[in-house]
Amino acid sequence: MDLKICGVTTPEELEILNQEGARYAGLWTGIDGHPRNLTDAKFIELVELCESVTPVAVCVRRPVSDLWQLLQLSGVRHVQLHGFNRPSDVRYLKDRGVTLIKTIHVGDDGNCPAERLIDPYIDAGCDIFLIDRFGGTEAIGSSGVELEPDTLQNWRDRLTGQRVWLAGGLTADRIADLAESPGIETVDVDTAARRQGGAIQRKAARMLVLATAPAHQIGV
Repeated sequence: MDLKICGVTTPEELEILNQEGARYAGLWTGIDGHPRNLTDAKFIELVELCESVTPVAVCVRRPVSDLWQLLQLSGVRHVQLHGFNRPSDVRYLKDRGVTLIKTIHVGDDGNCPAERLIDPYIDAGCDIFLIDRFGGTEAIGSSGVELEPDTLQNWRDRLTGQRVWLAGGLTADRIADLAESPGIETVDVDTAARRQGGAIQRKAARMLVLATAPAHQIGV
């Protein structure tokens, strides 16, 4: 299982991800008003510092044609569309050769506002679906709250045959449990990598990376 740590904003945070072995770094763009949203210049600066870690552009509302300009300038080829996008947005980016991650927002009752679009997303070329908890249209990401296990299992079944990532309130202990069963390719964390909502911490990142390894790989 791989690890993505989201909301990187500084070279120091990125250095932690490079050194501790996270697979992906989430760099936010088009998330207006959020303190971790990056200017284009900052986005490109951080991308240039990525060594072992793969940068992922995480976008909520930025038009995909505008986003593509940033991708061309930065060389980033992994994109997470985190908002309520049309299948044509997926197709636009897939036609340009990106790896496309589409977030699907799932409520506590198991309902997904965009469920009817999942098959069109697949037809448009979506590479990966990221399951995240839906907290309403004004809180569609970084909820810090985990989905109930039964709800998650239902959605893992719904997406059988697709590459699946998971976000939403994941702790190192929960990730360690998920690493022992198939079905989740990558876990996506934010809060668990930080101390009281502040900067990404080395010890937290190290524990999360360790948690993604199945027990037989770490001699347990």
